[in-house]
Amino acid sequence: MKKSLSALLGVSLLVSGLTLGAESSYAESSTNSNVKKATQQLNPTIQIPANKVKKKGKNLFSGSSKKETRRGKITEADAKRGYIKDEIIVKFKTNKSLSSLGDKIKVKGLKLNKTLDKKLGIQTLKFDTNVSTMKEILKVLNASSAVEYAEPNYIYKPAAVSEPYYQYMWGLKNTGQYIDGVAGKKGIDINAESAWVKTKGSASTTVAVIDTGVDIYHPDLKDNIWKNPGEIAGDGIDNDRNGYIDDVNGWDFYYDDDEVYYDEEVYYDEEYDAHGTHVAGTIGAKENSTGVIGVAPNVKIMSLKFIGPDGGSTDGAIAAINYAKSKGVKVSNNSWGGGEYSQALYDVIKSSNSTFIAAAGNDGDNIDSYPAYPAAYDLPNIVSVAAIDNQGNLVDFSNYGSKNVDVAAPGVSVLSTIPENSYAYGDGTSMAAPHVTGVASLVLAANPSFSSAQLKDTLMKSTTKLSSLTGKVASGGLVNAGLAVSADIDGEIPGVSLNGNSISSTLNASTDKDDVYSIKLTKGEKFTVSLSGAAGTDFDLYLYNQNAKTVNSSDGIVAYSEKLNTSSETLTFVASADGTYYLDVYAYKGSGSYKVDVKYGATAGVYEDTSTNLAYTGNWSKVSNSSSSGGSYKAVNEANAGMQFVFNGTEVSLNTLKDNTQGQAKVTLDGTAYWVDLYADKPQYKATVFNKKGLKAGKHTLKVEWSGKVHPGAKKTVTKVTLDSITVK
Repeated sequence: MKKSLSALLGVSLLVSGLTLGAESSYAESSTNSNVKKATQQLNPTIQIPANKVKKKGKNLFSGSSKKETRRGKITEADAKRGYIKDEIIVKFKTNKSLSSLGDKIKVKGLKLNKTLDKKLGIQTLKFDTNVSTMKEILKVLNASSAVEYAEPNYIYKPAAVSEPYYQYMWGLKNTGQYIDGVAGKKGIDINAESAWVKTKGSASTTVAVIDTGVDIYHPDLKDNIWKNPGEIAGDGIDNDRNGYIDDVNGWDFYYDDDEVYYDEEVYYDEEYDAHGTHVAGTIGAKENSTGVIGVAPNVKIMSLKFIGPDGGSTDGAIAAINYAKSKGVKVSNNSWGGGEYSQALYDVIKSSNSTFIAAAGNDGDNIDSYPAYPAAYDLPNIVSVAAIDNQGNLVDFSNYGSKNVDVAAPGVSVLSTIPENSYAYGDGTSMAAPHVTGVASLVLAANPSFSSAQLKDTLMKSTTKLSSLTGKVASGGLVNAGLAVSADIDGEIPGVSLNGNSISSTLNASTDKDDVYSIKLTKGEKFTVSLSGAAGTDFDLYLYNQNAKTVNSSDGIVAYSEKLNTSSETLTFVASADGTYYLDVYAYKGSGSYKVDVKYGATAGVYEDTSTNLAYTGNWSKVSNSSSSGGSYKAVNEANAGMQFVFNGTEVSLNTLKDNTQGQAKVTLDGTAYWVDLYADKPQYKATVFNKKGLKAGKHTLKVEWSGKVHPGAKKTVTKVTLDSITVK
């Protein structure tokens, strides 16, 4: 006997502590057999009446029919509307034609494209854009005695989405319509239509849905399902040699086979795959005049199933994340959570080379205080998502946290795809997360070179601020697709966070002059930047201090490199104070790609006590002594005195004087403290008192602090600390 879907999704789904991010039950509608409703305690059941769901016609334009005359002018509205760049529509006066323009034909490169209406004398002409702009050609033609009018060949687009259930998708367009018996608030949506003017996503963007299975045969999903280009379906061979046989559309890590979706022959699993199918539809349901439309209707969906009837395991999640990484996936949706902190899962997410969109969870908790994983992992590539309703309120079941939750998205009465060619409403942060994943996919389509850090910063800095989210999520806002795909987030201070040691992007001296990155440096920390750019470009480097307000001024520049006619630049800076600094990669000339390599800390070498890389606190005195390295050492004998040194290497040594006036120093390396005894009966100059080898390549922090501790058996006043030099290898 078939198990009912409501019974199936009502159980607790736990294996190794992992559960679904949303638990909902579905009841079949009595008015439309292929539309189902997710019911729960918050709202009563509601159906979508079949007789009220109609396909909308495609209106080419709307507005006043009143004729407007704009001879020779291009308005801001024209630019937004768009037009074919090298074509104009011309109506010639009676008995006039293209030949009537005389020498203008040759000078402007004018030629007949097509006759639109012979009787009225309306034609489209082509012109040479290298000779004239649209504005110039219109001015010339409209000034001609042979021309009645000339205008751009405008581009028109459908004014409405033709999907029959679009009117119920308040998360994409909230007009104040009633959803589930509740009137919405106009404008409380993700502003999808504004984004779609620029992009509806790209087929070259693949989104990993790490979840239950996805119905790859659903009419709204089948054309957007990812296909592994390296695998031949059904031949029983691991063609791409990745360890998975016939992984054509992804993999099922729960049953360890290639069936990412089970059809009605295995009804138990088919119904459970409703969750992943619902998530996939919100992200990427195709625009095909059927059912619903996804936030990014042109993307590809990779189904990575690791959750089954009994939940999913940590190792299954890890395997799915690594599979996506191996295929170069830049963004994944993760509407699941539970369990305790897993270092293994943390490490794999960190190294996934992707943006990991995570549902915040449905316990109504502040996950800053009561962490829910993976949403609460402190990782720069995780975007954690809370849920709001159609009036803009944070839903009472949604987790929140001003530190560990980043943005909010629609998460109540979200209509999307479920198996058996059906559709249903769903509630939960599981439904909110895929809205953000869809927006992330749109941003990637508009900015394919974006790093994970740039993508996250774009999502967070382009939100619609809501008072209900102040102090509840880090951005304080609802994700906004329209702003996200069009905003130049990295073009001005504060820019985007600089994470990692390498950045690749593009610049254009005409349209995209600046890429700004924010960097946190500590006092005395050395920061080295190397830039290389495409041939024929002249890109430069500028570093601004914490007080700088804009990169459109020289105010606040503390270091720069601007060699002429080259993009090969190097900048080195030692921070004079703790704080956030801003690196501006600037296009002086040309356009193309660039790469920036950064290194934090002092590199291999010997650093004397007088080096600016050593940041002192307290009243250290310089003592000249020819026996010391560099002819001097620093000494201090007071509370709260210390030194901090940031370096980049695999070995460090602390060298100093040892004598009978000194006590013990507290030496800390990367947070681990050591007690170092500097006492000696007779002076020992340039003594190596601390050494650590085999450090992981990269940035490290060494601190030396006065402790007041004495050498065993020495007098209580013998507490001085000295420092001569530091060696880095």
